[in-house]
Amino acid sequence: MEIVLYKPEIAGNVGSCIRLSANTGLPLNLIKPFGFNFQENKIRRAGLDYHDLASVSIFENWNVFYEQNKNNNIAMLSTKGSKNIWDTDLKNYDYFIFGPESVGLPEEVLSLNHDMLTIPMSDNSRSINLANSVSIVSYEFLLSLIHISEPTRRRGIAEGGVGLKKKK
Repeated sequence: MEIVLYKPEIAGNVGSCIRLSANTGLPLNLIKPFGFNFQENKIRRAGLDYHDLASVSIFENWNVFYEQNKNNNIAMLSTKGSKNIWDTDLKNYDYFIFGPESVGLPEEVLSLNHDMLTIPMSDNSRSINLANSVSIVSYEFLLSLIHISEPTRRRGIAEGGVGLKKKK
């Protein structure tokens, strides 16, 4: 599974995703144009010294990326998605596409013949921060690989997280 950021706008979010890529081993694909200078201090600060440990590919534009990957299993992440990530087998996908922070994925990308997924959130919420969304989907994907049962998963979350002890 690989993460794709379509035209990201905020350097700190990209830096956080680079750090996530380094820590999870999940490749990160960035599609230009960016809303910031890639050499910007904010991206280096958020990514700390993880840049050399992450697998990051940069594509000049959507068409270049899509032409190379359109036959793969792609999921688009959007607040407009009809499928909840918790009700989906994330292992079925090769790429998860996330849109720019201010507007999400454009209609011409969403209208392609790929699944559109959403992250559950409160009805009165507009969206979740890009780096947080990428983290949620990445760890849900990784969690799906370890094949734990749903009751064990719920119990683990209720007790402070899978593999975590409840704080006292």
